[in-house]
Amino acid sequence: MYNGLFINSNQSAVIAETNLQNTNNQLGQSLNELSSGLQITGAWVNPAGYEIAQGLNATSLGITQATANANNGNSLINIASGALSTIQGMLGTMQTLATNAANGTNSTQNLDALNSEFTQLASEITQIASSTSFNGLSLLNAGAGGSTIAVSDFTFQIGTNSNTTASQISVSIQGVAANLLGLASAGGTVINSSLSNVTLVGSTTNNTSALVALSAVQAAINQVSGISGQLGSYQNRVTQIMANLQTEGTNTSAAYDNIMDVNFAKETSQYTLLSTLAQSGEAMLSQASTVNQGLLNLVRAI
Repeated sequence: MYNGLFINSNQSAVIAETNLQNTNNQLGQSLNELSSGLQITGAWVNPAGYEIAQGLNATSLGITQATANANNGNSLINIASGALSTIQGMLGTMQTLATNAANGTNSTQNLDALNSEFTQLASEITQIASSTSFNGLSLLNAGAGGSTIAVSDFTFQIGTNSNTTASQISVSIQGVAANLLGLASAGGTVINSSLSNVTLVGSTTNNTSALVALSAVQAAINQVSGISGQLGSYQNRVTQIMANLQTEGTNTSAAYDNIMDVNFAKETSQYTLLSTLAQSGEAMLSQASTVNQGLLNLVRAI
């Protein structure tokens, strides 16, 4: 506050201009927020809030990628599971063939036909095992061809940090080529002398070979069932992880929005108030500019 009139300065105009400038600055910030949709348009507006928001945004991006990783992992498991289901169906057919061949009513011609279909199915199982892949990665062919490594290992990064226990899941899939299921030999090397190169036709008349084949197929069915069950457990885990990532991603994104996004209703009201103040300030600045003119008129009257 001040008292008196001064010819060399106009305090009223100075105060009015200062207030108008402050109002215009706030009005500009309000326009910036409304046009960008952000209440923190830069680090200078709210340094602490900006820092927190950027951390949340980085986490949100990481969760998005982790979700994509989990989806890819789920797809990999689905492909392997689908192939195993097909193989399981083929093994069921092979069991039927072996059961039929074990019956003493078959002629040599019958046995040859059954044996041909049986061996073709075994070859097709190996073909499926070798061709089943995801993004160029072989899923079911580990250990084929006499390899000592009979398991394919895959690691999915399903978290946003480097803690492997909390952020990774490892999946192991056993190979299911015919030789690994005890239904053929690999590269001429006998994997299991009692079950390798299984055929339905033997040199004896009591169908001993058919019974060996039946035993081998039943063992293979149990083996593939176990692998399928294990993949099912992996799939359930990945599904739960994906659900958790979705919830975490939604909450993290909401936290980011609460910090960064403008409240349009509140900011629109603020903008209206600032616009009114700006108009009032302009009017008062114009009015204050006439004070010195009044003082001049007073001096002239003396």
